[in-house]
Amino acid sequence: MILRGVFIVTITPFTSEGKVDYAGIEKNIDWLIKKGVHGLIPLGSTGEFASLEDEEKREITRIVIETAGGRVPVVVGATAETTEKAISNAQFAEKAGAAGVLVLPPYYYSPDQIEIFEHYRSIASAIGIPLMIYNNPASSKVDIQADTVAQLSLVPRIEYIKESSGDIKRLTDIRIKTEDRITIFCGWEDMVYESFVMGARGWVSVLGNILPKECVELFDLVVEKKDLRSGWDLYRKMLPLLRYLEYSGKAQKALKYVLDGLGLAGGYSSSPKRQLDANEKKEIDLLISDFINR
Repeated sequence: MILRGVFIVTITPFTSEGKVDYAGIEKNIDWLIKKGVHGLIPLGSTGEFASLEDEEKREITRIVIETAGGRVPVVVGATAETTEKAISNAQFAEKAGAAGVLVLPPYYYSPDQIEIFEHYRSIASAIGIPLMIYNNPASSKVDIQADTVAQLSLVPRIEYIKESSGDIKRLTDIRIKTEDRITIFCGWEDMVYESFVMGARGWVSVLGNILPKECVELFDLVVEKKDLRSGWDLYRKMLPLLRYLEYSGKAQKALKYVLDGLGLAGGYSSSPKRQLDANEKKEIDLLISDFINR
């Protein structure tokens, strides 16, 4: 199976007591699939993976894969600070039926490029499903250089990269240095149109949590139909929301607020995140008014 298209990096709804709302996850997943998304990624940054206990991560993995029921592929976040723990996470995901795993480099200790290579090589060697590199230097404080990606692209099962550096030139470097051996997924919300034009064949989408149909439409227009003009028109309309989600620092809370308004499971965020205030909610209502009637 070749992974491509719009993969939603899903939120994790919590109750007011800080418990994971597993029934809410099922509801959200079923809704997203019915809206036509191409794939799902639980336990990413948007899913607050770093705030979850191991058993919660395993239960979320099981529920998302079981709810998807083979209708779309599920790529599970398997990031951990040590290689051994990341391998354990990835192996659990594989046994649960994941189509792949998404892995950041260690995000507290700052590894050098040799250590990054060995980290990913070891994980890929321990599983039988594809590995998606996750390069997000803004969050992890580690930048996986294009030369390192080129080396990793020669390792069996390292087939994808979620590129979240925010630098469109990085896509060019990766394509040239890997000779297109690795499939690029855009991981920077307000760079997705440019990324599709420059050869990305997937989008790990945050906005897709609340506007899945529009996100899939953008992919279809730009990548599948090569209708750059219509794609640009839709992208321009989406840009204020995309930029808010990328730069406000409130993406998870905003998504949850909108999902609650749609009758889905937004819920609370993990501690110590506070709830949105009235003015923040009004700002979000204005941003989504062109797409959703509140």
